[in-house]
Amino acid sequence: MVVMLGMGWSVAACGSSSTHTPSAGSSASPSVSVATSGPCESVKTTTAIVDVPPACAALWAPYQVTKVPPSDILLQEHVPLAPPVKNMTNGAVSDADAQSWANASNRDSGWYMWAEANGQPAFLRHLVGPALINALEVQAMQQGANILQPDCNLYPTSNTLFKIGSDGQAYFGRKGLPTDNAYAFVVGYTKAPCSETIRYRDGRTATIDDFAQPTVAFAPGKLIRDPVLGDIWFGDAGGNCRDTTGPPPDWCGR
Repeated sequence: MVVMLGMGWSVAACGSSSTHTPSAGSSASPSVSVATSGPCESVKTTTAIVDVPPACAALWAPYQVTKVPPSDILLQEHVPLAPPVKNMTNGAVSDADAQSWANASNRDSGWYMWAEANGQPAFLRHLVGPALINALEVQAMQQGANILQPDCNLYPTSNTLFKIGSDGQAYFGRKGLPTDNAYAFVVGYTKAPCSETIRYRDGRTATIDDFAQPTVAFAPGKLIRDPVLGDIWFGDAGGNCRDTTGPPPDWCGR
């Protein structure tokens, strides 16, 4: 899940879905997103799409990638499960579904990490809406750079799920962001400061500071069951509790 913090950008998420349903907060890693026995079984490391088996290339071609990840890439990245979700939907969403959505958002972040580390800007559009794609990062990748996203910027340490009411819709509308999502995660990041690294082909590096202090941000979106990526939380708007645009008071404990 990618969230837009207002004062900057943050690639973030809430967990990753699992076929064996570990308990919330478990340290176990999520299940792989592509079956290891499928057409990409022989792909053990990230490989140019022209060099993978034809059936594997056909599987990944719709995602506009020039490289294909190994089937167990989310395990290799050690994508964590989400912390337990505080469900504030008054029964509109079950606790189990809220947790699985949070897990799906970490899966989304794991894919985002892979995409930026391997220079795949077009793939980002399959993970988040355009408002959450950082133009500076895309420009760097188009110049051949790789972007290293840290866990502190990917995986929140707390998750609360809210049903978006009229005040939330108005808030996103004032920011010129989509207003059609029904639910939003309010996510906390306590591991600060946090920054990402851009590595250019010529050896130069640059740093993007994502947040300097613990932050509470918003990640509205919806669950997508993708046949290749698995369950992901597709976000297309965002914000944070320090936003002067006036987020819903309940989201920030006011």
